[in-house]
Amino acid sequence: MFTIENNRIRVIQGDTGIIELELDNHSLIEGDVVYFTVKEDYGTEVLIFKEITEFENGKAKIVLTSEDTSLKQGTYKYDIQCNLADGRVDTVISPSIFQVLGGITDV
Repeated sequence: MFTIENNRIRVIQGDTGIIELELDNHSLIEGDVVYFTVKEDYGTEVLIFKEITEFENGKAKIVLTSEDTSLKQGTYKYDIQCNLADGRVDTVISPSIFQVLGGITDV
């Protein structure tokens, strides 16, 4: 299970997920960089970090692997920042909840 509702991500521990990011006012192009970061809290160690530099149809695809989501069950924080080729920096998703849930099936 991988769901996003009101920027809150919920994932079963070890499951995979894909976030497709499209900006309202900019089509992502070569030279732009999208960063996805998950931490336990502000100022703590980075647990998941993705840097996306290739885009399809102006969109970023953030792929979370089973290894990424194999964090201990709990509630974390994430954000998504875009550094655009023209020098603009925009945190397009402000710090939000990233929740790792337990699962029953474990094979």
